[in-house]
Amino acid sequence: MKHSFRASSSKHKQSQTANKELFRFRGLAPEAVFDRMPQLRARRAIHVSFRPHLTAYRGKLLSKSPKGDAVYAGSFLRKRKIILDEQMLRTPRVLERIFVHEVFHFVWSKLGSSLRGSYERLILDEIENGALGELGWSAESMKLQLAGSDSENRTRRWKDYICESFCDTAGWLFGSARQYSEMTLGRAERDARRRWFRAHVVDRPLSI
Repeated sequence: MKHSFRASSSKHKQSQTANKELFRFRGLAPEAVFDRMPQLRARRAIHVSFRPHLTAYRGKLLSKSPKGDAVYAGSFLRKRKIILDEQMLRTPRVLERIFVHEVFHFVWSKLGSSLRGSYERLILDEIENGALGELGWSAESMKLQLAGSDSENRTRRWKDYICESFCDTAGWLFGSARQYSEMTLGRAERDARRRWFRAHVVDRPLSI
């Protein structure tokens, strides 16, 4: 099933195509994804670059290093930078999904406590109903590490998971891949997240 998020008005369509102007690419841009994302707004551009063989090690993003765990990308909110692994240039649909994921880290940081709380309650309902899986390994790997007390105490681990879940959901919704191996969340939960994004995210300008 395709996601029906394209706006009908020409004015909003024009604002969507302007999304690309908010980014400065050093490398190939995933052109098709800009029209699928909601309207974005920013005072300063976000710089996007590619580097080979990215790993995460002790809170740092490394390139061509034997240290750390392999990652697709990293975002630096204060520096307004996104770094992507150049290997994804060979897989455009993966690149789209991961790029959107990283953009939505900026969205999440400016979303506001009310909407973040609303999304958190949606995910709490999933977990209380025994839902398994996620929409990307970034979120699922964190979900598997959660203890029951994490959600009750709203620990850092819980908050990090909620953020990754939000970003992976955005990558699923606004990327072009409808099926991929990291999509393990059930259909009912996917539908609920789609409805939440449609109600709270799609038809409003998003600050990044």
